Amino acid sequence: MSAGSRAGRPLTRDEATARSAAIFGVQYTVDLDVTLGERTFATTTVVRFQARTGIGFVFLDFAGEVESVECNGRALGPDAQNGTRVRLEVRPGANTVRVAGTAPYSRTGEGLHRFRDPLDGHVYLHTKFQPFAAHKVFACFDQPDLKAPVEVTVTASDQAVVVANTDPVESRTAGGRTAWRFEPTPPLPPYLVAFAVGSFRRLGSHHRGVPLALYARDSLFEELVEDAPELFDVIGRGLDFYRGSFALPYPFTKYDHVFAPEYAFGGMEHPGCVTLNERFLFRHRVTDDERRRRAEVLLHEMAHMWFGDYVTLRWWDDLWLNEAFAELMSIIAQRDATRYGEGWTAYAHHSLPVARHADRLPTGHAIRVETVDTDAARVNFGPIVYKRGAAVLRDLAGRLGWETFFAGVRTYLRAHAWGNASLDDFVAALRQSSDEDLGRWVDEWLLRRGVNTVEVSRLAAGDRLVQLPDPEVLPRHLNLRVAAFEDHDGKLVPRRRVPVVLTPGRSEEDLTAFGGPDLLVPNDDAVCHVKVRLDPRSRRTALRALSTLDDRRARAVVWGALWDDVLDARLPARSYASAVLTHGVHEDDDGVLKALLERAVQAVRVYGAPADRRQALEGLARRIHEQLAAAAPGGDRQLVFARVLVGVVRAEGHGLLQEIVCGRSPWAGLEVDRDLRWRSLFRLAAIGRDVGGLLDVAREADPGDSGHRNALMVEAARPTVAAKDEAWARSTGDDLSLAEKKAVMAGLREPGQEALLTRYTDHYWRSLKDLAATGRPEFVLAFARALYPRFTEDELSVLADTDEVMESGLLSDDVLKVVREERAELLLIRAARACDAAL
Repeated sequence: MSAGSRAGRPLTRDEATARSAAIFGVQYTVDLDVTLGERTFATTTVVRFQARTGIGFVFLDFAGEVESVECNGRALGPDAQNGTRVRLEVRPGANTVRVAGTAPYSRTGEGLHRFRDPLDGHVYLHTKFQPFAAHKVFACFDQPDLKAPVEVTVTASDQAVVVANTDPVESRTAGGRTAWRFEPTPPLPPYLVAFAVGSFRRLGSHHRGVPLALYARDSLFEELVEDAPELFDVIGRGLDFYRGSFALPYPFTKYDHVFAPEYAFGGMEHPGCVTLNERFLFRHRVTDDERRRRAEVLLHEMAHMWFGDYVTLRWWDDLWLNEAFAELMSIIAQRDATRYGEGWTAYAHHSLPVARHADRLPTGHAIRVETVDTDAARVNFGPIVYKRGAAVLRDLAGRLGWETFFAGVRTYLRAHAWGNASLDDFVAALRQSSDEDLGRWVDEWLLRRGVNTVEVSRLAAGDRLVQLPDPEVLPRHLNLRVAAFEDHDGKLVPRRRVPVVLTPGRSEEDLTAFGGPDLLVPNDDAVCHVKVRLDPRSRRTALRALSTLDDRRARAVVWGALWDDVLDARLPARSYASAVLTHGVHEDDDGVLKALLERAVQAVRVYGAPADRRQALEGLARRIHEQLAAAAPGGDRQLVFARVLVGVVRAEGHGLLQEIVCGRSPWAGLEVDRDLRWRSLFRLAAIGRDVGGLLDVAREADPGDSGHRNALMVEAARPTVAAKDEAWARSTGDDLSLAEKKAVMAGLREPGQEALLTRYTDHYWRSLKDLAATGRPEFVLAFARALYPRFTEDELSVLADTDEVMESGLLSDDVLKVVREERAELLLIRAARACDAAL
């Protein structure tokens, strides 16, 4: 535990409800001094609020060390702080509380994160508070429904730049320090308060009267300058799209984006001060799809300015209302706000399979979840809320009609401006525009877990579409489209598309009119959120001729169905990989090509029979090499094939990898950048080649923190006891940040090293039990997932140990959830391997 930090209990929903019923009219004045040293900062908060009659006591959240507390002018003793709560005796009406103390910097990305740039020694700070970490920086009522204006002052080195939610109104410099005072924010929940401090460089612009700015650390300024035109273009067009869709202009005074070092997530929607992961400042060559996905993140965070910031969830039960909506909007906005066109086909390839897989696990849950406390809120951030939530909202918009859907959204935003809202409020707004049975929709799609499976049943009497019975998933009302395709002279051509409705009372629909085509694709437009299971004839047709099907969206559905079959142990992993090498390589979208190739590699390395792995990887490498040789020089396809190839080259191909690490390109037109160097070096390390000298070469080419993390991953991947012991010590020690530890853990657990990794099974369980008591949830959750012993020679013992620990009561609910999921993944791997071995 860091000096000055306090382990605290979560905030429960009942406590939050009682507190918001007791107080109102909250205002914060926060004064922070980040010049005290490397470990702690000073923090003082003045909170003004109104208390209702007769409440007596209320508490503030604060995880630092309190030095003094004054409540209505009366000094309170040290007993006022109990753990992370400051107990206050308040009076009816106006109250003023002042809390002064110190708090530790974070190295996990939560709270106030501190990072030193190894290239120039400059220090950078950034905040990340969602869902319950604002009180790690300043005393507050840390819950979303107590929105309040916040006036922040940050005292920093006079060489630093400070960026916050609002513009600075004053800066005073004295003694090498500058105090930056910012305008009060509009009403915000504590989790959306943000600031960043450091030697940031700024690029500014304007769009329709809104000031725009991009910030990056000094050592990344060249990359910022190069990417700024595209970033400003997406931001401007996105603001136009949302302004038109919501009939409401951007509601805040400025719109800044800060690229934050060691940022733990993709981005965070702080109004006026969006924080982004630095991976979106491209330091190596990227494909068009990677640029599209960056635009998707920008549009996701932008949607939150209305849905989440302007109108905020009342409690974390309605996390979906923030995230599913922002996810959906980031997809549909792409047609108007980017040069990449419609986004749902790519979403069907990249994201919908992830959502279906999350529902496959024993921890699957409804989109809207009763969230008892902030610990439960933390673990609900995931693909069910984001990706299945977006799919379900997309389906609803299709049922209502997009104009009706957006009319309801506009009503919702107007009715709850600057306030809080819930599912009931959202549904009430939609009801003003639609006669749809929204109560049934909420019950079936938001409050139930699981995804329904549809399949065509080929019978002598004719084909039928069936919603398959599932003891774990109740049947739903499904509106979907079925497409039929015929194999005509070696090419799949469309025959017919028909809308079909399935209900709990009518789970089958006759498809005799289709006439028994070669390929039947239920939900061919990917609008209804279901799992599609291809019938045997359709699957054989797809495996034989999928690349001849011209319909991109239907191909996405079929590829998703085939991947689901691998994970369900219904299709051998090698059959899937063969289909990708036969048909997937003809996909003309580089993002789709990348996703399919990566899944083919995963199929062979993880889900394929271990006895056949070597031969399968050799065949995979050979076919990818052939495609790479035929790819147009300098194109995105060439880059995609090269990245995949260096990840599967066998030991005898070490010469090729060494050439790449040294910066020499084996293929005309292919630039060897730092990313391709590190990919090649990682593969060399994982297959047991000596990488000592080459590691120095790669570090010299990439001397910053990104190169440092890649070097940690490479060193951990080496298949020796000494390397794994060193990696284990680094993962569990206190010397590295969470970002650095994640890099180590990513290299430590490598498929194909089962004999070596078996000895670390006991290490894992001992460490997990010890770590569970440290009060560092961000690291414990990352450790529990990244180093669970998936790849060993004694899987049955791993499963037995897992069951024992799960029943021990030693793990918190959030860690237990991760362990349950990892156990399920191991069972899935075993079943898929058995299926592949039977091929």
